Amino acid sequence: MFRAVTDSWKRYWWGTGILPDRSNRIEDIYLRYYNGKTADDYVDIPLSQASQLFEIQGFDKDSPTVLYIHGFIEVAQQQSIRVTVNAYLQARPGTNVILLDWSNMAHGSYLVNAARNTKKVGSAAAEQLNRLMDSGLLLEKFHVIGHSLGSHVAGYAARELKNKYNKVVKRLTALDPAFPAFYPDGVVMEHVNAKDAEFVDVIHTDAGGYGAPVRTGTADFWPNGGKSIQPGCPRFAPIPLSDDSKCSHLCSHWRSWQFYAESVLNPEAFPASPAESYNKFRENPNPESGMAYMGFKCDSSAKGSYYLTTNGQTPFGKGMDGLYPKSKKKNSMKKN
Repeated sequence: MFRAVTDSWKRYWWGTGILPDRSNRIEDIYLRYYNGKTADDYVDIPLSQASQLFEIQGFDKDSPTVLYIHGFIEVAQQQSIRVTVNAYLQARPGTNVILLDWSNMAHGSYLVNAARNTKKVGSAAAEQLNRLMDSGLLLEKFHVIGHSLGSHVAGYAARELKNKYNKVVKRLTALDPAFPAFYPDGVVMEHVNAKDAEFVDVIHTDAGGYGAPVRTGTADFWPNGGKSIQPGCPRFAPIPLSDDSKCSHLCSHWRSWQFYAESVLNPEAFPASPAESYNKFRENPNPESGMAYMGFKCDSSAKGSYYLTTNGQTPFGKGMDGLYPKSKKKNSMKKN
């Protein structure tokens, strides 16, 4: 069986009294466009007025556009958002970086409110994205990235763009898509899947805990086996909602966006090897054969499951060393 969640998170899920509901209104969803050199420089506009993006200085509808969608109980100033946004602003100038801020609908009970709101938010986003694309935003340069519950918002948005508006998103990246209520498929809600976009890459870091326990994309990456406890994360976490990963039981879940943000800065930080399982990966005498890069540089030709190892702290990426577990290195040194 999958790892049981803590009592505190059970209360969040079932709505027994920790986090208050904020809103279930589509009117309270915003787009945050980052128009400067850091995540502190931005312009907020209501989702319903998305066309105003074209009027903001610096926005170029002909340039690549990244839409980042945050997860459960997160707000626009969250560390996960700032780190990812700053990586793009620093390393990928000329990219339109936008946050879908649905924080008011991502609070309250996980199961009763936030998880069920993913479809509503995704549908509303798809409607406005369709209008933007009809007005010139380039579909072929559009990339949607979702973390945790935001992965499923991304899935619903891309699915509706495809089914209702006949527009297929080129790439959707899901960062440890949320497990509860979405797997198995259709128990409560539909999870993000390989059919939602032309290419769906997934980074699993807490599989069976807060993250999806099974393959769910075109290419699925399983760093360090894809499960908790990720290297550098605490075995016991005293502070449930701390932004300090050393104290939070969300540490492994958060590794997904940390890995992705680092890949934006260093695209070749995370080469990964195709394998049927983590054990098969560790036994592979030629892990470089058929490798693909996890994160920003992931090629759309990648298919199936990929494995790698990482460091326990930044920089997380080991480069090519991440394809060779320590045990194999020790054995090769002994032979020499």
